Amino acid sequence: MRVAITLSANAGVAIDFGGRRIWVDALHDKKQKSFSTVDASLQQKMLQCQAFHDPDYICYTHCHGDHYSQHLTEEALKLWPKAKVLAPEGKFQAFEADEFLLEEGQLQIRFVRLPHEGEQYLDVVHYGIFLRHNGRNILIPGDCATASPALREAIGGQQVDLALLDFPWLALRKGKEFVQEFLADSQVVLYHIPFEADDICGYREGARRAVRGTAVPLLMEPLQQIVYEL
Repeated sequence: MRVAITLSANAGVAIDFGGRRIWVDALHDKKQKSFSTVDASLQQKMLQCQAFHDPDYICYTHCHGDHYSQHLTEEALKLWPKAKVLAPEGKFQAFEADEFLLEEGQLQIRFVRLPHEGEQYLDVVHYGIFLRHNGRNILIPGDCATASPALREAIGGQQVDLALLDFPWLALRKGKEFVQEFLADSQVVLYHIPFEADDICGYREGARRAVRGTAVPLLMEPLQQIVYEL
């Protein structure tokens, strides 16, 4: 099955999964120190990019400003009113339980409550997302605490064909060990990496070091696309 992943900024992606278009954390415009956002220039480019047209679902792992914008979501719905928004908080809140499952035909979108990285964010309402279509599985743990036991439990024994991970997962030893044990047979992509102009902390080089000697790609340029056959 063909899967195309196209970056907006940070951990924002448009996923074409067997012909279904699912955006995850793709629309945000609040600038965060050391990271990038979907500024006015990038918004215009996204409007010209086929990957960011006509989504079936607009999903959010959580509502931090570098993952979510209410007004950009509203603007997207003006263009594509048939899109369904799935978010854990705010105007578009679609669920409250620790787990939420949406099924439509062969597509499943499963949200699982997971702890956000960082002790200061323990109270953040944050979810990982599992996408399943025709027997293939994509994992998007969002800003989940690296190597969290809660994520291990959420994965259970299911095969993960593709995992989109924040770059520290391969930059930190505990993250590497988790990937080796629980995602060893998965395709892995690293993202949540700033664009060149915003990289004041050297995260881009840190991400490059993390994947050195591996086949793991970095998703870190605006509208960059990676295509897989799962």
